[in-house]
Amino acid sequence: MPSADTRLTTRDIRLAAFIRAKPELVYRTLTSARELTRWWTSGAETDARNAGRVRMIWPKARVRGGRAPGFGEREGIFVDLEPARKVAWLWKPARGEKGVPPLTSIFVLPARGGSEVTLLQSGFSAAADADRLYQDYAVAWEDGLAKLKLYLETGRTCKTETVDLEAVSILTRSR
Repeated sequence: MPSADTRLTTRDIRLAAFIRAKPELVYRTLTSARELTRWWTSGAETDARNAGRVRMIWPKARVRGGRAPGFGEREGIFVDLEPARKVAWLWKPARGEKGVPPLTSIFVLPARGGSEVTLLQSGFSAAADADRLYQDYAVAWEDGLAKLKLYLETGRTCKTETVDLEAVSILTRSR
């Protein structure tokens, strides 16, 4: 018999965007250090194979009223690479940060005229005292997905500004 207490103990960040780019290009843009530094990071090292090392350094982004949440510098490994279909990173915990699930997966599916890209990071605490951490990561991942879309659809970048998927969709809609 199911428990009367049906409260969730964890929550996920799940973001999706249609990007007018072939899945192979999306994959390369997410796994190549050279590409990552063009659109998203200020530094990157990648060994794009399963169990290969990944290191990314993000610039501090500006938002009205101060700095945006961001990732700083992170290291990890690629744990599930499927060319043109999936990129998954297992991140080492950042110094002093607790409660961040280490696995981030990005799924790339072919779609008419481009790719359907879905980002998933599962296992954030659903407790009220974890709301800020969850929101900071949700904003930072949306910013990353929006920058990916902007770069692949227009060739433009905005590494030090925070953007969201709605704003980028408006910018790229007529193209």
